[in-house]
Amino acid sequence: MRDANVLEAAEKCLEALPDWNLDAIDPEHSVIVTVDMNIGFTREGALASPRVNAIVPAIAAFLQQCSERKIPIVGVTDSHPMNAVEFASYPVHCVEGTAEAEFVPELRKFPEVMIRKNSTNACFAPGMAKALGKADTVVIIGCCTDICVEQFAVTMKAFSNQENRPVTVIVPRQLVETYDAPGHDGELMGTTALISMLGNGIEVVNYRE
Repeated sequence: MRDANVLEAAEKCLEALPDWNLDAIDPEHSVIVTVDMNIGFTREGALASPRVNAIVPAIAAFLQQCSERKIPIVGVTDSHPMNAVEFASYPVHCVEGTAEAEFVPELRKFPEVMIRKNSTNACFAPGMAKALGKADTVVIIGCCTDICVEQFAVTMKAFSNQENRPVTVIVPRQLVETYDAPGHDGELMGTTALISMLGNGIEVVNYRE
């Protein structure tokens, strides 16, 4: 059940978000991480969501701009073995070798590297550190705002702080989304996750093309 007061308070906090576009970053020192824009979270399967599917066109347009500016693009997709322990917490989804574990067709041409993960947090996925390289700006888009996006953003920021390495982590509000389900109000959970990320040092911004 949605708590209207909580949602209203969160929305007010987000009213002051700064406007942002790709002119603000240096292509040579930045990387775009596109999280879980795969078929299993958009179009078919137990966790497919119309809310997430609805941002595919905006993400495709954004990634096209990134490609034209030669900003490196990393894709991240769930790809679980059938015995994944994560299935104790979530319905079976995105099993490796199935269509669910692949990016939606509109986005497949963009990532130069595809990272396959077996947990909600892409920071722990094999190959992620190499894919990020020495980028000092990481822009995170995709789903789900309150799970995979938030975990990756906060972990990335905390690790860079631990290493005493300045890394800017950016989440454009219009390019992330989460799902609706019983006990999981997408608007409420997504909005409060953005507030949480702000409190953890993430730069949450309004994307203005």
